Amino acid sequence: MLIANIPEALQHHFEQAAHLLYQTDGVKQALVEAIELWLTQHRNPVIEAEARANNQAYQTLQTELEQKYFGKWIVIAHGQLQGVGDSIVELNHLASDAHHRIVMQVGQRHSEKVELGWQIAFN
Repeated sequence: MLIANIPEALQHHFEQAAHLLYQTDGVKQALVEAIELWLTQHRNPVIEAEARANNQAYQTLQTELEQKYFGKWIVIAHGQLQGVGDSIVELNHLASDAHHRIVMQVGQRHSEKVELGWQIAFN
């Protein structure tokens, strides 16, 4: 349950507009939409903050992870190692509430250079 005090004039204006648009459950529907909109607008900073914390944790743990868990799968979320497993499926349930997770196989390196397109020669 959510309880909040808002200025009386704002509440009155909000209730009137909500009832005009949605009739019976107008206030409830309008509040749900308002909260969803607020969450959408503020989600990116949350994701960015979690990503920074997770990347910092990975950098701090990288050497230890490569020594202890080479070839294993890991999950880093909420700024810390959440678990280690032999497959990604084993870790799927970890940190399901996180907005950002690092899920990777330790020691696997992928080329940063990627070539796209075709090379064609005409004679």
